[in-house]
Amino acid sequence: MDNLEEEKKKKFNIFQRILLVVIIPILFAVVVVLLLLIYSGVDVADKGKDLVNAIPFLTSEKASTETSTSEQTQKDAASIKKLEAKIAEQEETIANLQTEIDNKDKINKNITEEREKLQKELDALKSEQTQTKTAFDDIVKTYETMSAKNAAAIISEMGENEGLKILASVKPAELASILEKMEPSVASKYTELLADNSSSDQGSTSSSTGDDADNE
Repeated sequence: MDNLEEEKKKKFNIFQRILLVVIIPILFAVVVVLLLLIYSGVDVADKGKDLVNAIPFLTSEKASTETSTSEQTQKDAASIKKLEAKIAEQEETIANLQTEIDNKDKINKNITEEREKLQKELDALKSEQTQTKTAFDDIVKTYETMSAKNAAAIISEMGENEGLKILASVKPAELASILEKMEPSVASKYTELLADNSSSDQGSTSSSTGDDADNE
């Protein structure tokens, strides 16, 4: 036990000697030198940098760090340029696709508008046709309700086409009465025209029926 304490005391005494003889004098000398340098106007900071740069190990390490940082900066800059180029390309593609979609929308809109326009025209024609047919039916009814003598006189003064249309549309009983009241030559003419018209209508009906059968 006493030996251990003696060894500790020896080690402590050695450390004290080193501290008093070596470290403290060195620190004191450094402080004195710094004070003298500062008092003489020397820039201690710049001198310290020069001293650090003069040490090979520190200089090489600093240069290596700067080189590594520069290389990393260049790599980052190259990556950023690539990303920016890719983004620009994608934006251009998106713009082209949007333009194509807009053009197709315009085409579809034009087609829809044209279809609606044609449908309106068709509806208008159908409505006009219905009104025309109604007006013609009213005229036919007028001739059916008036006396056969008056109807015959009026139709005889008409053009052949108009007279034929009315006679072809009245009921068979009224037609016979009207023809009886006409001049024989006029009655004969309209009888022949009605026969031709009837044959023509039957031919058209047969042709239409045959076409329907062929389609089936």
